[in-house]
Amino acid sequence: MSWKSTPLRLKSIKLAGFKSFVDPTTVPFQSNLTAIVGPNGCGKSNVIDAVRWVMGESSAKHLRGESMTDVIFNGSVSRKPVSRASIELVFDNNEGRAGNEYAGFAEIAVMREVTREGQSKYFLNGTGCRRRDVTDLFLGTGLGPRSYAIIEQGMIARIIEARPEELRTYVEEAAGVSKYKERRRETENRISRTRENLERLNDLSGELGRQLDRLKRQSEAAERYKILRAESSNLESLIFWYQLQEQREKQKAESEAKDACQKQADQIASAMSTNERARIEAQVAREDTNQILDAANTAYYTHAATLSRLEATKQAHEQQAKQASASQERIAREITDLNGLIDRDREEGMVADQKRSQIEPQLKKIEADCGALDLSIEDLEAKLTTQESERSQVESELSRVKSEITRLGAEKRGLERQQAMDASRLEAIEHAHTELSDTDPQLIAGLQFELTASTERLTAEQLALSDLQSAWDSVDTSVIREEVRLRGQTGTLQSAEADLEKALRIIAAESRIDDTETSAWVERHPQIMGRVLQHIALREDDRAAFEASYPELLSAFVAEELSKLDVEALPAGVRVVSAEYLKKLPTLLSKSLKPNQTDGEGYTETGLRFGPGWIERVAGRSTGILDLKARVPQLENAQQLAFDEVSVIRKGLDQLCVERERFATALKDKKAEIVELEKESVQLSNRLAGLEARNQEIEASRERLDLEKESLIKARAQIDQESNQLAAQLSELENTLGVLQEKITPLHRSLDEDKGSLARLRQERHKLANVRSDLRVEVERLSGIKSRSETQVDRLRGQLSGLESELETLASRSQVLADQPAVTEEDLKRAVDESQRLEEQLTKARQLLSEKDESLRILESRRADIEQDREARSQALGEIRLKAQAIEIEVRRLEGELTTRGATESHLAEFDRFGNREVVETELARSRTRIERLGPINLVALDEYQKELERKSELDHQHTELTEALDTLEDAIRKIDRETRSLFRDTFDAINQSFGKIFPQLFGGGEAQLMLNDEDLLSTGVTIMARPPGKRNSSIYLLSGGEKAMTALSLVFAIFQLNPAPFCLLDEVDAPLDDANVGRYADAVAEMSKSVQFICITHNKIAMERAEQLMGVTMSEPGVSRLVSVDIERAVELATTE
Repeated sequence: MSWKSTPLRLKSIKLAGFKSFVDPTTVPFQSNLTAIVGPNGCGKSNVIDAVRWVMGESSAKHLRGESMTDVIFNGSVSRKPVSRASIELVFDNNEGRAGNEYAGFAEIAVMREVTREGQSKYFLNGTGCRRRDVTDLFLGTGLGPRSYAIIEQGMIARIIEARPEELRTYVEEAAGVSKYKERRRETENRISRTRENLERLNDLSGELGRQLDRLKRQSEAAERYKILRAESSNLESLIFWYQLQEQREKQKAESEAKDACQKQADQIASAMSTNERARIEAQVAREDTNQILDAANTAYYTHAATLSRLEATKQAHEQQAKQASASQERIAREITDLNGLIDRDREEGMVADQKRSQIEPQLKKIEADCGALDLSIEDLEAKLTTQESERSQVESELSRVKSEITRLGAEKRGLERQQAMDASRLEAIEHAHTELSDTDPQLIAGLQFELTASTERLTAEQLALSDLQSAWDSVDTSVIREEVRLRGQTGTLQSAEADLEKALRIIAAESRIDDTETSAWVERHPQIMGRVLQHIALREDDRAAFEASYPELLSAFVAEELSKLDVEALPAGVRVVSAEYLKKLPTLLSKSLKPNQTDGEGYTETGLRFGPGWIERVAGRSTGILDLKARVPQLENAQQLAFDEVSVIRKGLDQLCVERERFATALKDKKAEIVELEKESVQLSNRLAGLEARNQEIEASRERLDLEKESLIKARAQIDQESNQLAAQLSELENTLGVLQEKITPLHRSLDEDKGSLARLRQERHKLANVRSDLRVEVERLSGIKSRSETQVDRLRGQLSGLESELETLASRSQVLADQPAVTEEDLKRAVDESQRLEEQLTKARQLLSEKDESLRILESRRADIEQDREARSQALGEIRLKAQAIEIEVRRLEGELTTRGATESHLAEFDRFGNREVVETELARSRTRIERLGPINLVALDEYQKELERKSELDHQHTELTEALDTLEDAIRKIDRETRSLFRDTFDAINQSFGKIFPQLFGGGEAQLMLNDEDLLSTGVTIMARPPGKRNSSIYLLSGGEKAMTALSLVFAIFQLNPAPFCLLDEVDAPLDDANVGRYADAVAEMSKSVQFICITHNKIAMERAEQLMGVTMSEPGVSRLVSVDIERAVELATTE
């Protein structure tokens, strides 16, 4: 046989914390044929699980666990559980035959790590990666978590008894089709997503077309609006220019008033300066006088403190003498007490020393007795160790025999269970023969009729769905149009509400009473009906003139009758008119505002007073408050109209939304019905196909059941023979067990007696140790008492010496205090005389300061009067400046408004073809009316229309690209299918040819082949036909366990001959084989190992002899696996040398 070389070679496996391999362990593979050996349960198969796990196995069941965290070492009798497990596979890639970007690496390390928190990580050459990256690395190499390169216990049966679809996967992996399948799956997903995108694009394109039609109409209206708005803007600019001219005239008048007021303010400032100089001089004189007073105060209070100190010193001297005498008496008493304490402590130390001398001989005797007992205990413990060793040897042999009995018993029970299973299977086969029956042809015809009817209903529902979609689109367009109307009318309503609120706020501000006194007076008179502003009604032509000429009347109060008012308490500046006078006021004002016929005097509508040869602006100014008050009903009416219009639009919009929701619900229901019909059609098709396939399967099942029945009958005879052999072996082992149990009984008895003696000695030793410990504690306590008494005597003697010294010091101080008095009576008399002289001097200084304060107060009063005049003039000047600033602000605002609009005064002067402001305002009103007639305007429609046009173009471009991409993907699918069919066909033929050659080599004859069960190479299954030499069986199920294993190995070797994986793991696949078959199996593996790396787990001696390297797995520490390596060639060389 010729074998291809593998792209990679497994160099080593590094395990840490994985199952029973708790310690970091490296399993090196130095040859192409390695055997891993060891007793049952030592952890050999964990090496297989480790390889499967690191290659991405995600099923805990295939790793012999319940969850993925079961792979982490869970602790043993002497070990704690660990928190993580890791496996690393190191591959030799010196020839650079690995695919993808790893071809340039001499070594490729694949690592997986998991923690108890369930976090699983993958690494390639130390770099974190995804599980898919690891899977992609081994695609097409035959490696993977469940590939044909890893054959473990039970997998032989799965290969032989696999369904045709499952067996096909092995051929695909050998052909390298798995990467094509992955590419095909990804391509199909892309095609699906592309078609979904195309559907969404078609929906978007249709909706966008409807939006473009709507936006086109709105953009044309926006263009007309822009033209009219530009014309209105020019007229508004012209009005602003007129207002600017008026404000400049006001600005000039205010400037002249400010100059006159400033001159008066300068005169007041001069008088203020003269008074300030005089005040400063008086202030300086007062400060000098105040300093004299401070000096007198300081001298007086300083001397008073000295007098107090002399008196206190005399009293303190007398108190010290008394304290010294008391201290002498106290210290004498303390000296007497200390002498008594010293005698007591000295006596306690002597008593403790005598007791310690009596205890020490007893302690020495007990320590000698403890030493003798220790020697006896050591001799007895040595004897027990020898007996324990002997007993352990016997128990070990006894345990081995029991284990063997248990194993043979388990095998016997397994054979008995197999017999029962075979019997049950025979009954099941007989029952299955009875149950098998062909499908009724009428049932198939009925299903075909139902499928045709379901297809017709599906077509009708799809047409109804299209009609519903059109209706929904129409309603949705109406909703969008009404929403635009609602937004426009809502803006109008908000504007009307803002205008009304502003007008009412201004009127309320004008009517508000800010003065507290006026407010109180009005509250005391319920006859007050409000201000004139709230009740007066004038013609439109008279309002501005009246407001400018008689502003004080607007703020006047209206009363029912003036005679009922307390006019004596009327606040200054407050005017009250009667209700009767208010009724006549419009007529009186109308006459007063007309020119006088005799002297030619009168008022203009804007408030100018004129006469023959003169004109003036009367005090006050027009605020427009009367016009604003007259406009309130109009504003309220406009607000109500806008509110009614918004309500109508909202009601219609709500109805449209309900209609749209109804259509949407109907659409959803209709789509659900179509989905159900589609499911029904698919189910009927599947049922029909299933019934047709079932008829074909029934016939095949009958043949298979007959063959299986014949095989079971033969297997039962073989099981009976093996069961008799196991019974004989069990009887022999039970005899050996009896002999061992008789031998171990005397050992147990002797061991128990010696243990009892040892316990008694240890108990006696423990009692002596307790007595010795108590005596030692007592000696230490007595020593401590003696030491403490000596320390206490020394300390008390020190205190005694200190008290004696202090007593001598106090005696000396008492004598000094008696001989030298601190203060004399003559010193106190002189201090009292000086205090009286200083008090007289302080009184004179206070009188002088009072005179200076009076002079300063007069100057301050004058200064306050001047300051009041200055404040009044400054306030007047401030008001003028505020008015000037307001005018300046208005001028700047108007200039800024014109600048913002891009209008210059020279241009406006040329543009002014109207002559006055009233004509311009009339023309502006007409322009605004034309704008209002346009209705709601979507100003962004122009930009939106262009953007939507660009979006439509982009969508069309995307549609073209997606269509081209879909064609490309479908071509790729067809190409992948062609390549897959070709690869699968060639690989199948090659494997079938090799299988036909290898099978007779392993069996010593016979024939075998693979067969396809369908003509479609993309989905066909693969079945195995095998006939060992001399047999004519018609099914693979009739083969024995050993024959099935050899057949599966033949297939695996055939696959390896075509597409060898980097390595092959075989886990006790030789277990069901006899010695002859094991020899042929081992020869085949040895031949293949020349080009393929094999790692075999085995208990068979013949397989071990063929290995080039032995790896032993032991479990000397319970629950912990360890590795022992043996180089066969090196061992042979050493044996030959010796």
